[in-house]
Amino acid sequence: SEGDGGFNGSIAHLYLNIIPGSGRVFMDTFPLTKMDTQFSTRYAKDIACEYLNVDCNNHDFIYTIKANSPIIGGPSAGAAIAILTIATLSDIPINETIAITGTINSGGVIGPVGGVELKLEAAAQIGIKTVLISKGSEIAKLDQREHLFVIEKLNNTTRAKYVTNKSDTINLTEYGSSLGIDVIGVSDL
Repeated sequence: SEGDGGFNGSIAHLYLNIIPGSGRVFMDTFPLTKMDTQFSTRYAKDIACEYLNVDCNNHDFIYTIKANSPIIGGPSAGAAIAILTIATLSDIPINETIAITGTINSGGVIGPVGGVELKLEAAAQIGIKTVLISKGSEIAKLDQREHLFVIEKLNNTTRAKYVTNKSDTINLTEYGSSLGIDVIGVSDL
């Protein structure tokens, strides 16, 4: 979410209800949703059905997204939506100590998203233990915030530093660890 001081990570809760129907996708969101999130949700549903090799034309999918930000936008929840759809169709329980951020692409490939360091901070605040991100995006450019407190290890000594140059990079795996979160890169569903 964006506030006076720049961007902050926030948590969105995602729910799915599948009912008999004709393959339609409905979204119930609070707050409002941008178009790219709506497209991403439809595509994630299609990828999930394809992944399971299930004909989803006999069901309607009602996705509910609730968040404390003024608007929900972007495709960052695509992977989460696909996974929730697969779990719901297959009656697989969801481990609520694990979160994911990433786009969903053809073949179930998980794609990179921005602001992961901020999302990790929000996840830590609610007790998430593991966050899955796109494999290969473990090192990211800091482009969301001017100052970020990071922990670094140098010669077996741990010290804290502030990163102030917006072009600096961050090791998201190490940063997650400093927050008590395992950050794991994943390639696909």
